[in-house]
Amino acid sequence: MYPDLYAYFSGSWRFTRSMLGTDKLVIGDAEGRAEFHSCEANCLEYKESGQLLLAADQRVVSFTRRFDYRIEGDVVHVAFADGVQAGQAYQSYRYEPAQKALLPLETHLCILDRYDGRYVLIDADRFDLHTRIEGPHKDYLLHTQFKRAID
Repeated sequence: MYPDLYAYFSGSWRFTRSMLGTDKLVIGDAEGRAEFHSCEANCLEYKESGQLLLAADQRVVSFTRRFDYRIEGDVVHVAFADGVQAGQAYQSYRYEPAQKALLPLETHLCILDRYDGRYVLIDADRFDLHTRIEGPHKDYLLHTQFKRAID
């Protein structure tokens, strides 16, 4: 059995994110807010905004990103909702009950770089997103920890 993924993700979240190089050195740390709002039947619009502190020069960069999450039972299809890739598929995931996780159905390729993500549903108010990015242009791990916002 799988949880109601639409209800699980809906609402406001706070997050922290670390970017680690393959040498385990910190590239940057971010924090921000994320919102999952209904955009149509079985679809949630995801929008995040925050601040990224780059370790190399201590520069702070503001960012925003949007995705659409289409939920079909135990499968979540994520598509880009902004930028030049708006409307294009990003990655699809299937819920794996034994791991309490959404695991990728396929790898996302961006030119020659590969993106593999995994959502771990910790409890009703917390989940982690682990994204491994590797290839000739990028090589790092993103670890994002989400906590439901209570406000």
